Amino acid sequence: MDDKGYTITPMAFLLIIPVIIFAVAFGDIVNEINQFSTITIGSDVTGGTVSSIYSSISNGAGDAGRYAAYKATRETIDQQNFLSNSKARVRDIATEQLNAHVIDVCRKLSNETGRDIYINNVHIPANSTNQTFNHTFKPEDIKVEQVDGYGNADPYGFYVVVKAGVPIKVVQNDQVFEGTLPEIRGYAPIQGLEDPYIWIKSKFRTRNAIYQYPYYEESNYEGKKDDYHFADNVTIEDNLIQNLQFCLNGTDNPENYTPMSYYFPNPNGLNFFERLQGGQISGEPAGSRISTFVIGDPLSDIYRNAKISKIDVDYYNDPPVNGTEIFLGSGNTAKQFRDPSGSIFYLSSYYKTFFGLLNSYENNVP
Repeated sequence: MDDKGYTITPMAFLLIIPVIIFAVAFGDIVNEINQFSTITIGSDVTGGTVSSIYSSISNGAGDAGRYAAYKATRETIDQQNFLSNSKARVRDIATEQLNAHVIDVCRKLSNETGRDIYINNVHIPANSTNQTFNHTFKPEDIKVEQVDGYGNADPYGFYVVVKAGVPIKVVQNDQVFEGTLPEIRGYAPIQGLEDPYIWIKSKFRTRNAIYQYPYYEESNYEGKKDDYHFADNVTIEDNLIQNLQFCLNGTDNPENYTPMSYYFPNPNGLNFFERLQGGQISGEPAGSRISTFVIGDPLSDIYRNAKISKIDVDYYNDPPVNGTEIFLGSGNTAKQFRDPSGSIFYLSSYYKTFFGLLNSYENNVP
């Protein structure tokens, strides 16, 4: 009987027991939740570290590629000689630069998170000035190519590709992330770099930076040709063929350096790696190749007033390819079309047809 005069029967007492048991069990659940939260937070940090490593490799690959492209270009020009294996040279420089970037990022991540980081089975310590980790990525782990992940060629940049399968491990106490990297691609633009092919082939007299001609239109329809729009507007009295003149002059290029002809897609031209090497490389996709026009006549003292086609792969061919003029107007008043330097613009019959240019224009409409 309680102090109010109520009797607590055996059955009523039994109803109290589960409440007491539940209270004890709830205390264990709270402890387990706390432990689980600690594990979850720890795994979130580990997962975040892995994600940061992926991002740093992707971003670093593109930066390393651009750096390698610049260094290989300067090396070619400074030595006044083409590279024997341009893709291998660009890959090696990019690998070295990517290693330096990723090691620096991983050291910082290790300091910030307390995790031990291993890439390609190489431990990257948090606090060390040791510089013996240059082989985190080996050259065989990296390739460079001018196609994206879907096989589409890019004439104005290339990809530094970290091949899939490189081991990665992030460790903290009993928590371990261990796996392999997927394929990681970083894009390296080549626009703005000086063209070593033009420099060397013109006997170190002419420079040209690679910038994209903006009016080229690629056709995606079967049977329809790509359009360069070189003769959209012809003005006889001004001796003007537009946008050919625009392309030759390099109007509005970022360096504001004129004349400096733009670069346009040409399956018979040379891509970036081929320009470092001085000729076409077997197996390179035609869609990665570009050409430009030669301004002036830098080899006039060698070929003595020869009428040489002014597209780069004709002009610097051995022997060079002959070209003919383009006339504006008719009869005795017809004028020869000239480039921004005042030189007569010659072009081979093949490329006149290829670009949709005529031998002469007598009206304002092409």
